[in-house]
Amino acid sequence: MLQKSEQSASNTQQQYDTVSKLLIHQNPEDWLWFCLGTSGIEVIGVLETEQPTVKSNRADSFVHANVLGKEVIVHLEVQTHDSTQVPMPRRIAGYVGRGIEFFGLPIYSHVIYLHPEAGKTDPGEYVQEMPGYEIRIRYKVIRLSDLEGEAFLEARLKGLIPFTPLMKPPAGMSRDSWLRECVQVADSVSVDTSARADYLTDLAILSGLIFDFETIRDTILEATMQESSVIQHFLQQGIEQGIEQGIEQGIEQGTRESLIEGIVENLEVRFQVRNLQAVKSALERIETLQGLKQLRRASIQTPNLNAFLQTLGLNSDTNGTESN
Repeated sequence: MLQKSEQSASNTQQQYDTVSKLLIHQNPEDWLWFCLGTSGIEVIGVLETEQPTVKSNRADSFVHANVLGKEVIVHLEVQTHDSTQVPMPRRIAGYVGRGIEFFGLPIYSHVIYLHPEAGKTDPGEYVQEMPGYEIRIRYKVIRLSDLEGEAFLEARLKGLIPFTPLMKPPAGMSRDSWLRECVQVADSVSVDTSARADYLTDLAILSGLIFDFETIRDTILEATMQESSVIQHFLQQGIEQGIEQGIEQGIEQGTRESLIEGIVENLEVRFQVRNLQAVKSALERIETLQGLKQLRRASIQTPNLNAFLQTLGLNSDTNGTESN
């Protein structure tokens, strides 16, 4: 096992942000349980944060929820390393202030640190101590490396399992053995066959924060012991490009069908739409895997749905999308 330097992780932070946000948006119930620690939660919806009034960081997520009978906004900021340009308390104060103004609801704010060295000095609050103008905004700081990972594997929460390699292993268990156990549980989770490659690759990319590529590759090959698109990808190409250059550089899924489903799912999650039949039909007319891979990158990078539709030669009037 080899820990990556902070500089290397910083160069690839966009991929960790992308994976984290997708996993939160696909499994908001898991994440609200994780952050709030209560079962009295009903997710109303994941909120779009592209409006200028609430726009924040790439990894930010705002979830509209009913918590113990009270309507609230749960804010999740996934942070790979410490915030250096703007201290985290100032950033959270800005996010919370804009969120209160825009949504008009109480906000529960959380910062989830991925890297073991991150978040150690985060005070969990923004304080302005000026007589007559006092301000105090508190938020919860969660460092994955401080958490006992075994409990989260036992809970089998699909949205959290890809993050468990970054948590503490059981006492006496080596890091490499812990990674192997995390992969085995991830491979046994109920996930659609077409999505399993992406799910394991998400775990692999997040593991790249503290494990080297060879350890991740060999562990997944050993633990899964099956023919699947992710195994074929590891054998033929490996995920090193994904770990080093980012998920936007392309994650091989092996088949046209899984690539197309991945593109459609990215658009549905990012832009909160459904019934993208016109998009799917246009993708099915793409003849090469390389073309689909490029479109998969575009589905992650595109600033809005209309821009992606234009890439396909479609427009919003003919697409027939519906909002969630």
